[in-house]
Amino acid sequence: MSVSGVFTTVENSWRGKYKAVDGSLHVVNTREGSFAYIAIGIVKGRIDGDKFTVDEINHKGEYCENCNAEERMRELEYSEALDDEVDLVFLDRKPSFDNFNKGRFISIVKDPSTTIEYMGKTPWLIPAYEKNGIRGAYFKLFDFSWVFLVETNLQLDWGVILSILYTLGREPIAEALGYNYPLFLADKVAKYYRDREAKVLNLLGRDSYRGFRSLVERSRKGGT
Repeated sequence: MSVSGVFTTVENSWRGKYKAVDGSLHVVNTREGSFAYIAIGIVKGRIDGDKFTVDEINHKGEYCENCNAEERMRELEYSEALDDEVDLVFLDRKPSFDNFNKGRFISIVKDPSTTIEYMGKTPWLIPAYEKNGIRGAYFKLFDFSWVFLVETNLQLDWGVILSILYTLGREPIAEALGYNYPLFLADKVAKYYRDREAKVLNLLGRDSYRGFRSLVERSRKGGT
């Protein structure tokens, strides 16, 4: 793609509360049907210029029987994006693909269709498109990091968006450096609870479908 309108601002003046949301799931299939556990990792904190805090780490979990687990996980993540208690929500999805444009979000994904080649000094951000109120751009924070696609419905200057991304992408952890630290944490939280419940589901899948149904009912009633 052609390169124009490159933004390189890194001094962040934005301040507000954020939430990062990411999900993971585990599905077990039996002769009687399928069942799944969906875990949503949630990280909350505050951005204050070029600094940020992680103030709360939480999760939500849900069992589903004979459901489209991927679609249900998508619904749960987008539901979290409608939180009115924060100023912005970070997602690891492509909202324009899902026709989702609610709340206040910044979404970051790896885009396998990326054809951009720009060798300018990092960090940089290059606007790419606008669809139904969602703006998309490609960005790279460090010479060694990936080129990511960012989508947002926030009416902020792209320079401000880049500065927020840079503030949250500098943590010296290999998987988070150049990406987004709160989303990295949300992903780890979701996978932790997914793996914990996966052991139970795998056991029940070998044992009996009736055992899983009992587990689901206890979960719905708020039990353990």
